[in-house]
Amino acid sequence: MRAPYLSPLCVIALLAGAAEAQLQAPTTPAENPITEEKRILGKILFWEEQLSSSNNVACGTCHRAEAGGGDPRGALNPGFNGIYGGPDDVFGSLGVRYSGPANDFQPEPTFGLNPQVTARTSPSVFTAAYHQELFWDGRASSTFISPDTGAVAIATGGSLESQSLGPILSVVEMGHEGRTWTDVTQKLKHARPLALATDLPRDMAAAVAGGVTYPELFTAAFGDAEIRAERIAFALATYQRTLTPDQTPWDLYEQGQSSALTPEQTNGLNLFLGEAKCSLCHTPPLFSDDDFHNLGNRPYFEDIGRRSVTGFFSDRGKFKTPSLRNAGLRSRYFHNGQNGGPLLGPEFGGGPLGNVLLFYFLGGGDFDENLDSGLDPLGGPNALTQAEMMDLRAFIEEGLTDPRVAAGQFPFDRPTLYSERTDDGIQRLGGGTPGSGGFTPEFFIEVAPAVGNDEFRVGVFDALGGGTAYLRMSLVGAASTPSFSPAARWIYPGLSLGGLGAGAGYGTWQAPLRSSIHMIGRRVDLQWFVSDAGANGPFATSETVRVTLF
Repeated sequence: MRAPYLSPLCVIALLAGAAEAQLQAPTTPAENPITEEKRILGKILFWEEQLSSSNNVACGTCHRAEAGGGDPRGALNPGFNGIYGGPDDVFGSLGVRYSGPANDFQPEPTFGLNPQVTARTSPSVFTAAYHQELFWDGRASSTFISPDTGAVAIATGGSLESQSLGPILSVVEMGHEGRTWTDVTQKLKHARPLALATDLPRDMAAAVAGGVTYPELFTAAFGDAEIRAERIAFALATYQRTLTPDQTPWDLYEQGQSSALTPEQTNGLNLFLGEAKCSLCHTPPLFSDDDFHNLGNRPYFEDIGRRSVTGFFSDRGKFKTPSLRNAGLRSRYFHNGQNGGPLLGPEFGGGPLGNVLLFYFLGGGDFDENLDSGLDPLGGPNALTQAEMMDLRAFIEEGLTDPRVAAGQFPFDRPTLYSERTDDGIQRLGGGTPGSGGFTPEFFIEVAPAVGNDEFRVGVFDALGGGTAYLRMSLVGAASTPSFSPAARWIYPGLSLGGLGAGAGYGTWQAPLRSSIHMIGRRVDLQWFVSDAGANGPFATSETVRVTLF
């Protein structure tokens, strides 16, 4: 085992941080002090799927402990050229289906009527409180401007507040076209907190016990019941500032517990600080330099990164250095989730992290325009051996993982989301008759049938474009088979479907589910009827769908 080499730059960096070798609690802006009432409100909002216009995406949908604060789901965005299967494809996060200003389903040019996918992978939320600017390009600045007043609400240190509101109005992530903060706040006023979630952690369950409302939660946190965007941001940021992953084996090692790191991890740490020079950009204790770099994994013009914020040509293709804390729990790395491109790294343990280590062993990506000058290959003239690379991996993968994060323990615990449930109150009972072109209308339902849901909606697609669709609904009795009684309701007038021609028609029906305890447990059968001269009869019909209100 070779002696660790410390470059002059590394020595300077380490000496500068020697007085603060351990991760401290993040700085809190004076305008938004941490309180327990604000923290619990923020936690509730972070896991509240009703904060989205589709009722099936929460902030926490894309930021989970089991994925190191990122997104464990795999979703593909066709990237710069808009064609799936190319080298520029991006592994992002599933968002919402595109919806128009009336929150009605509409086809989107890239994704059609399928859920949209973000153009970048989800970064970890657990170290976000330590960065001066957030998002991969840093567009969420330290100065937080209140959406309510347009004035400066936090002069400095408010990047979390700036970032937290972006996804809620995004037409890709959580919103619909033209969604406003008035839409969001009015919805929260009438929503049952966490009505869609189950398996609530103890602190969340206690906070919403007894039918507590959002106005009451905001009163506890802010002194009165007013719900507005600035307060949503303050609560979400407060919660995230309490998520400090500071109990990794490395932290314990720095506190004097020499056995906290295995011999292999200790050697990996020495390599990390020395010859591998990882710490120049992944500087302890955050294991990030809070700066932006171009690693050359894709041509800069596909995503100009930091340049979109600064306008500087010298920033083209640069992205924020993520913290390596809990990186071992992630399945995707880099801003595009490509893990260094089409590489294979079995000699370094395989898997996504092995791929990343091979990427750095080779000296970064193949696209060297504006490539960071400090990106030296680990497999250069003084190449690390395979054993040393495996020690480096052991330190990153295990030595920087907080066991509370890996286990989803407080404060990193969470509820089960509606989108994760197997019993979602929706049964597809089959049936359906085709119409023109042999297309059978498809019944589309994604919104939870929760009592009090003001944005309940169902859709139809693969129908005759330009036709008229009618939704038939009937309360279900004791029988378990679909049954439409003479008293079955039809929506009238019918929906005029968008699209032209066979199989191109689509439409949306929306109605609030009245907030009444007497509605809970009721079952309703639903079926679309589409006027279609090409059907065997006056209508083409969808399958029957049964919803159980909860």
